[in-house]
Amino acid sequence: MNDLLEGKLFVSRIKTQLLDLAGELISDNLTDKHYAISRILNIIEYIEKQDVPVPEILDSLAIKTRLN
Repeated sequence: MNDLLEGKLFVSRIKTQLLDLAGELISDNLTDKHYAISRILNIIEYIEKQDVPVPEILDSLAIKTRLN
């Protein structure tokens, strides 16, 4: 269970850092930043879509435990 929570925390930290970076790019006056911001937001969106809910992982672990 600790590994699961550590994994979720790690993903949350990545998303936070990416959002911070996007915020810095938005506040910066660079002319070619739109592509970088778009890529960062796409990465965050992908992480959120692929993030598996904890109950689903726990159910999967319970099934595997019963099979052994």
